[in-house]
Amino acid sequence: MPGQSSHFTPALPLTSQPLPYLTFLGRAGFSGFPSPAQDYEPRTLDLNVRLVKNPTETFYVTATGDSMEGWGIYDGDLLIVDRGVKPRLGHFLVAMFEGEVLIKRYALHQGFPHLCSAHPDYPPLPLEGSDCQLWGVVRAVVHEYLR
Repeated sequence: MPGQSSHFTPALPLTSQPLPYLTFLGRAGFSGFPSPAQDYEPRTLDLNVRLVKNPTETFYVTATGDSMEGWGIYDGDLLIVDRGVKPRLGHFLVAMFEGEVLIKRYALHQGFPHLCSAHPDYPPLPLEGSDCQLWGVVRAVVHEYLR
């Protein structure tokens, strides 16, 4: 893993505790109570299996600041970052840009690749001619409502 920081935690080894997983059908998601037949269908959800696709290439990072709030990444959110994913336009990236670790969206700005924020106070950062190291692509964001 590039660099050492208290914000980074290795993805493995993790203890896995499967949690109950209920499926609710209907247009709005919830449509009454689950079927009694579901009581006989043992299903669990392991978030490691669901969110960590490349365990040896995955790490977690905590987001700081407000630059990505418009795209649903808030201060204190936990990001699951995969170093094994090739970045594409529109992906959220964790990168070392000019010596600073950033979480930004990979996008075209005026026809050239940039790292972009959702907040208008943070201008797009041009990749051409910059010192930028990609650390990984954000695979998922865990946003806690009750902290």
